[in-house]
This record gives sequence, C-alpha cells and structure tokens, in this order.
Amino acid sequence: MKTLVTAFALLMFTGAAQALPVHYYGEINGSGEYQGTVTSANAWANPPFGLNQTGQQINLWGLNASAGQTLSLAVNSLDGLVGGFSLYYGEITNNNLLFGQFDNDGSVGGATYLGGTSTFGWDSSLSDILLGEDGFYTLAVGGKSFGFGNEYDYTMDVAMTSVPEASSLLLMATGVMGIVALRRRQSKREQAALRA
Repeated sequence: MKTLVTAFALLMFTGAAQALPVHYYGEINGSGEYQGTVTSANAWANPPFGLNQTGQQINLWGLNASAGQTLSLAVNSLDGLVGGFSLYYGEITNNNLLFGQFDNDGSVGGATYLGGTSTFGWDSSLSDILLGEDGFYTLAVGGKSFGFGNEYDYTMDVAMTSVPEASSLLLMATGVMGIVALRRRQSKREQAALRA
C-alpha cells in the first residue's frame, strides 16, 4: 500500500509540471546562461510562412514559473546577430508555426503575448518582467537584423527571482519586531543596573 501511495504522489508531482513540447529548442530551469543557435538573422523580426519547418529560424524556450516571479533577460552574440525575444504565457504549438501564425509582438494561438524587445533597434534585454500566473511560459528568441551567415550562436543570460509571499513577509516582520523588543528590554535592564 505504501508503494502504491508513493507512486501515486510521484505521478501527481510529475503531472503538475508541463513537459517541454518536442518542437521547443530548450528549457529554462531558473537563473543562468543558456546557449542557442538560429539559422536566420531576421526571422524574429519578419517571420516567413511555415516558420521553423526547415530549420531553427527562431528558438522557442519553455519555462515553468510561479505567479510573482520576475524574469530578466539579455541576448548576446559573438556572431554579429542582433537578437530579440518575445515572452508569452502558454504554448506556441507546432501548428501555429506551420501556418505562419507566429507574431513577435502579439498573441499566438492560445499563447498570450506579455512583452519583448522592439522589432528593430539594438535593444536585446529587458529587466524585471513580472510573471502574473502559475504555469508554462514560452520565450521566442531570434534575429532582427539582416545578416548573411548560415548559423548564429547566441548566449542568453536569464535571472529569475521570487517575490516573497505575504506569509514570509509577516514572519520576517515579526522576527524583526521581536529583536527590537528584546533589545529595548536589554537596554532598560542595563540602564537600571547603572542607576543602582
């Protein structure tokens, strides 16, 4: 019976996190540096019909996050790629890509657009994007310049932070108030000892 309960609990835990779709390039598992390669310098800025059906013209990264977390991103390249990204809440399906429905600054299918870098320009980073929902997020990374290479390697610096929950803040405030009260009591005892 114990084994059955343990197996059920494990199944429920693994079922809570969404598996990475097969057409996604990679998964973001918290803060760190991630590396990728795209085969087009401008697919993100001007996605063609049938995007990603012949190669990694953009990279889709998936991440599971909790409401209240913040996300900061920066895309860097040694190959001259001017990288951009768009962040969505939800999954961009393979059919969305197949039928040319990708949009780097609007919602795609069931995935809601949350923000991203401008289509043109040199900006390739954003700070403190607040993630408002628990669940699966999609990050689309690609080029927004006109290059002539076959592949562009990039690194992506990701910082994810958690906003303290109200109960954690209350616990911390209670601890600070307790320390202040103890310090005052100790100070009163020291003053009384000096007077005596």
